[in-house]
Amino acid sequence: EDRGAGMSAATPPPQQLALNLAPTRKPLVATSNDLEGSNTAGIVTVRDSMGTPRSVRVVQKEEPEGVNMIKISWFYILEDKTYTIELRHGRLSGIRKIYVNKELILRDKRIVYALSARASMHDFDVGPKRARIVVEPASGAYSYQLFIDGRIVESAPPAATEIKSKIVRVVKDRRIGMTLQNNANGPGVVVVHFQPESAARDAGVAIGDILLSVNGEPTNTHEVAVHKIDLVKEGEAFLLAVAFESALHGARGARETDDNAVGDDLST
Repeated sequence: EDRGAGMSAATPPPQQLALNLAPTRKPLVATSNDLEGSNTAGIVTVRDSMGTPRSVRVVQKEEPEGVNMIKISWFYILEDKTYTIELRHGRLSGIRKIYVNKELILRDKRIVYALSARASMHDFDVGPKRARIVVEPASGAYSYQLFIDGRIVESAPPAATEIKSKIVRVVKDRRIGMTLQNNANGPGVVVVHFQPESAARDAGVAIGDILLSVNGEPTNTHEVAVHKIDLVKEGEAFLLAVAFESALHGARGARETDDNAVGDDLST
């Protein structure tokens, strides 16, 4: 049995990790028998060196390397630095090799991997962050998932082309008064509820609107959106880039008082 340096224990099972870090969107997953579906991109929220949450776009690429080997790559930029993570997995031999910026940092080869399909977890450093790759058998194939800074990378399909957009100017002279949720269908965050007093609603934001940015900075998770608006000083104005379908605004009045809405409450 040759485990190699840097290998983490393969327990607890990957399912426990997913339960502890349940995503708000679908996880970004590469599958060894779905090349086209695995070449996509996702979003993960991490904190920068100042502790500020950042929405980071992660590009995922899958490449077969013969009958045995398959390579899964992830690329992202954090604080102007580019990071590349590569997993080379021998589906027959069982070997797992992980590279960070082309440097081999983990090699895991076990006899049990070659004898039967086995799940594994691998923890390692990527710059200032801790990362994890989860390998799992999946219906005759394998699936691969990446975690960065304790957060699973989530899928981020593009927004529908029929959605329109506008810029809304909001003055922070009273409560913003809206509740936000991550958008399960693409980038941005969705407005799901308004409080009785709401500067955002009075400025023209509506239930169902998708907030794409605050003052030009992307808001791909509700944590980032809340943080960006919190940075605006009392009495100052800020700009929201909003995507919407015109039909949503027609139903606006009937949905404003949904007391069952859940999400991040932006009441400041």
